[in-house]
Amino acid sequence: MASSNTSTISARERARAANAARLAEEQERLKKVEDDLVRFFKAQESREKIADDARVRIERIREETDTKLADADRSGAAAIADLKSRGETVASIAQLTGLTTTEVNKLLRSTKPKQKSEKAPADKTASTEDSSPAPASTSSTDPAALAS
Repeated sequence: MASSNTSTISARERARAANAARLAEEQERLKKVEDDLVRFFKAQESREKIADDARVRIERIREETDTKLADADRSGAAAIADLKSRGETVASIAQLTGLTTTEVNKLLRSTKPKQKSEKAPADKTASTEDSSPAPASTSSTDPAALAS
């Protein structure tokens, strides 16, 4: 009977060994699945950060572009106003620049300080202050845009 008992133990050990091997393989597979998922979620986090950084940079570029375009528009309008102050007519300015007379008039109006009928003396002071610091306000806008 000893052989029967030995073969039973041997069969049980073989079953346990096979089961242990199968469980070890399953644990290894689960570990690899977990590693893959960790890589995936890290990639997703990285992707979100990259997209957020790009949105911030794009917004900063848009703000800087708007500021530069406004500066260029003011400079162009000032040049048109200078042409007018040197005796050129709206029609001649339009012909020289390729603009319509409506566009020339619009640019000329944009260079004139806006006045309120109620506070004429204060507006003269304000318009003097507004016309001088235009470059200063632009440079103060640039650092704010860069800080964003």
